[in-house]
Parts: sequence; structure tokens; C-alpha cells
Amino acid sequence: MKIVNIKLLVAFCLCVFFFNNAHAQLLKKDSSRVYRPSVVIENFSSEGCSSCPEADKFLGELRHVVDSAFQPVYILDFHVDVWDKSGWVDKYSDSLNTKRQATYLSLMKGQAMYTPQSFLNGLFTVPGSDKKNISGFIKQNLKIPSTHYITTNAYQTHADSITIEYEILGKTDSLLINFAIAENDIYTKVTAGENAGKLLHHHNIVRVFKTEKVKGAKGTAYIRVPAGVALKQSRIITYIQDENNWHVKAADQLVN
Repeated sequence: MKIVNIKLLVAFCLCVFFFNNAHAQLLKKDSSRVYRPSVVIENFSSEGCSSCPEADKFLGELRHVVDSAFQPVYILDFHVDVWDKSGWVDKYSDSLNTKRQATYLSLMKGQAMYTPQSFLNGLFTVPGSDKKNISGFIKQNLKIPSTHYITTNAYQTHADSITIEYEILGKTDSLLINFAIAENDIYTKVTAGENAGKLLHHHNIVRVFKTEKVKGAKGTAYIRVPAGVALKQSRIITYIQDENNWHVKAADQLVN
């Protein structure tokens, strides 16, 4: 992973923001091709959940550590709507996030649904504040070479849209590709519900999310950016999953 700044270019009278990234790191082993691994943490939370601020704090600290160390660990905070009738309506909540969490649990038979709940590379689920198991998973999985790799570039030519170009190394059959725009730091003063009176600090809240079926090793996605999403404070996380079990195969991140 290489974190770079967005470069402002002027071409054909258009202001274009480019997000650039490094090439894949290829590891050779026994004449086969394997690649640098990555870890995606999908945390499902809510401003109406009294247990979620602890997970927010931990995942924010973790993000700082992995960003500083240039580790390929990518964190996404999906806000669900199941708490919206408990006294406080989370304006970042989305029923589609709730559906995504439920789909994960249907694939991991026997697991309960709760918040904050983190899914680690689509393989395991633990509480979002579980420092020991999340840290252990990262340490273990960053030692295991991957059979896939993805590189991305993105640019913006209009205020309400971003184009993402990607290239996948490894087999591309039976894969889904996800594109997330996550806003880096958001503060909310909660005045009702379980967190009444608290100033919440969120990290990597998913503001835009889109999933497509992979059709080839190279592709382009067009992402609409709703009003109110601060791109200058956001990062783009792209990751591929097995469409049958949702196991994450590879991921990439572009940071402003």
C-alpha cells in the first residue's frame, strides 16, 4: 500500500482529482505467483449503541497505527439502522448496511447479530472492540501470501461522481468487487438515546458503497458521490470477495 495525496490537474478546462497507487508487490514461491496479503475489517455499528464508542476508539487507534506503518489493513465502519427507533436516529445509518451485516451472518451460520460487530476478511466475526482477536488476526493473516492482488486509481471530473479504474491479478471468476468511500473523521453530538450527552468520534464511516460482479482483470467503475460527502476527508477502499462465501481476496486503498 502506498498512501499518496490527491493531485489537482487542469486539463480540457476540467478540475480533475487523481488518486494514485503503487504496483503490486509480487512474491515468488516455488515458481508460483502469490501476492502481498491484505486485511479488511468491516465494522457494523450505530450512534444509538452504547457499546459502539469503545469500538470507534479502538478502530481509530488501529487505523492510525496501520496507516503510519503503511500496512495493508483497511477499516470500514458501516452504520446500521436497527437502533434508529431507540431514541436517537443515526443520520449515517442505512438499511442496506443492515442487510449486508445480515447477509454475512447468513453465510456464517450460527452467529448472532449485534453491534459493534466486525467481520475480518469475511472469514470470522468478533466484537468491534475485541483488540486481542482483531490484532491477532491481522498479525497472522499478513504473514499468509495471497492468490490475488488489486491495484486502483481514481479521478474526479465532476462534483458528483468519481471514476475508479482497477486491475486484478489472479483468477477473476466468481468474484465481487466492492467500492467504498469512507469519511475519515466525523464528530457527532448525541442528545438522546443510549449515548445522550456524548460527543462521538467516528473513523472511516462508509458514505458510499457499490458492489459489482467482476467481469475481467481490468475494469472501470463510476461512483456517484452524494452531496455532503467530504472527499478531501475521505479514502477510497476497493476490495474483491468470493461471491459464494464473501471471503475477501484482496484490497486496495487510496487516501487523500
